Amino acid sequence: MLQKYVQKILEAYPDLFIHSVTLNENGQNNTVIEVNNTLIFRFPKYQQGIADLQAETRLLQFVDKHITLDIPKPIYLNLESQVVGDVFVGYRMIPGRCFDMKTFHAIKRIDLRVIARQLSTFLIELHRIPLQGEFIDRLHQNNPYKYWEDMYKRIQNKLFRHMSNEGQLRVRKHFEHFLNEHFLNNALNFQYEPTFVHGDFGTSNILIEHTLPKVAGVIDFGGAHIGDPAIDAAAIMSGYGESFLRLMYESYPGLGSAQSRTNFYIGTFALQEALFGIENNDEQAFKNGISNYQ
Repeated sequence: MLQKYVQKILEAYPDLFIHSVTLNENGQNNTVIEVNNTLIFRFPKYQQGIADLQAETRLLQFVDKHITLDIPKPIYLNLESQVVGDVFVGYRMIPGRCFDMKTFHAIKRIDLRVIARQLSTFLIELHRIPLQGEFIDRLHQNNPYKYWEDMYKRIQNKLFRHMSNEGQLRVRKHFEHFLNEHFLNNALNFQYEPTFVHGDFGTSNILIEHTLPKVAGVIDFGGAHIGDPAIDAAAIMSGYGESFLRLMYESYPGLGSAQSRTNFYIGTFALQEALFGIENNDEQAFKNGISNYQ
């Protein structure tokens, strides 16, 4: 299976000596392989993923000079083709391990405060990057109202048939309470300053050092866009809980300025995963997202 990816890499970079290849199981949108225990290569699994990887690569090249923590730096590029399986980007691996919940619960609070401060600094740097560059317009969510209205319609049309009556009711209450009463009809909910956002700032995309309780880097900018910075706060709160997010407020007080939107976004994450699964024939993503609504 992996040989076809090795072949594509060597076709583009014949001078690259490859002595080992392993499959990384973490890729939802991309097939991710490790090469020589030092490189990460990502191959989009879907047609839309090609355009997404191209956009992500441009974004990484743009934001890199503004970010202190390590982030992926595209080195090996094959982005011209429109054929799934041909397109890839390669980076040097950032040494570290996922800041997952097992690791989180094993770390002392005093060390969690250090990590919270580092992550706050990362978000401050990301959210303050000037919105300049020829690709900015393509990353901008120009009409958040329409974006969430459209997502709610897709959830109703594609996911409701797989939900229990109770699950459907929960979704209706979550969306319609905000969309109709307070959220979409309240213009104040959309008067935020748009920024670069990571878009998937969760447990699988934050790396900490193997031996020290320090952040090693942040990966997977595939969901990055220009939008509401509260989305990144929601991802932290969903992954690590409100108490950890409050530690981040100490260094980044503005992160807590939109609690209603933060809570709304948290309630959409599983639904977005289920929707992604059903729209891209990813059975595992669908099951993961829909399970609490059945």
